[in-house]
Amino acid sequence: MKVFEGEQIGSTITGSPDLENVAMTIADLFLAGTETTATIIRWTLAYFLHNPDVQEKCFREIQENIGQSRRPSMKDKTNLPYVEATIMEVLRRADIGPLSLPHTVPHDVQFRGYTFPKGVNVMLMLDSVLQDPDVWDGSHNFRPGRFLDETGKIVKKEESSFPSLWVRRVCLVESMARMELFLFLTTMIQRFKFVPVVGQMPYLDGIIGLSHSPRPFLMKAIPRV
Repeated sequence: MKVFEGEQIGSTITGSPDLENVAMTIADLFLAGTETTATIIRWTLAYFLHNPDVQEKCFREIQENIGQSRRPSMKDKTNLPYVEATIMEVLRRADIGPLSLPHTVPHDVQFRGYTFPKGVNVMLMLDSVLQDPDVWDGSHNFRPGRFLDETGKIVKKEESSFPSLWVRRVCLVESMARMELFLFLTTMIQRFKFVPVVGQMPYLDGIIGLSHSPRPFLMKAIPRV
């Protein structure tokens, strides 16, 4: 991929960026990183308003392991399993990417009596896995504890992966998105208590656009003392 046009003089590159590549890179970061991360944070807040006990349990875990004298860092992640389980449950329940990106079949495939010829486009219905009652007990319930074992440690499940990872080509921004989610959310929970505006609870049925997003809602962010 050509990124710069021009001549290299010593350690300095002269010339201008390849604008087509720059535009595609910015679009990738927005669609796969910024927009999806912001959407998941909004879903988390919506579920917090409906499940204040989950929000308080996350806060207590942060208080016990970090306190309020410093901001959370990635080094704290292993000590905050309930917070991580809550993020995983939001990813599952909010289902921000019901469909995968189109892929093609590398060779003829026989599946349940149907033939998928080589080169045909297919799209995975990720929603069918995330909400499958045969996979998730009480699939429509918001329950972070489903990702914890009896000792309170994270249970890794293939079905709980970031939705964009359920293909052979791994999402390039997965590690960045997970880092952003953890740091943003732990800091927000540490600093604020999120409560609904009287008589205005957020809807939990979203809107399909670039992703499955929550409907606009109002809330109060009360500073933690």
